[in-house]
Amino acid sequence: MQNASSSSTSSHSHVSSSHSSGLYSTTSLSKLIQEYTTTLTLFEQQGLTIAKDHLGPSFDMKRSSGFVRWKDARDAKPSGTSGTSGTSGK
Repeated sequence: MQNASSSSTSSHSHVSSSHSSGLYSTTSLSKLIQEYTTTLTLFEQQGLTIAKDHLGPSFDMKRSSGFVRWKDARDAKPSGTSGTSGTSGK
């Protein structure tokens, strides 16, 4: 029995650590996705539309490679350089 509970725990930790986007609330994740889509070129926006159309409900923006790379790069920037904190020292 102890073995079954430990495997259950490990499977939960795997799910939560799959991407760092799990650290954001649904509201802040929605804002991040909105921010990301404003950075896309027209060509990228068209690709996103096609992906959503072809994949339907299985499309998940927070798992898309473009969003993950953008978010990782954004998170790697020193704080205050994203312009969203509002405390830039002006």
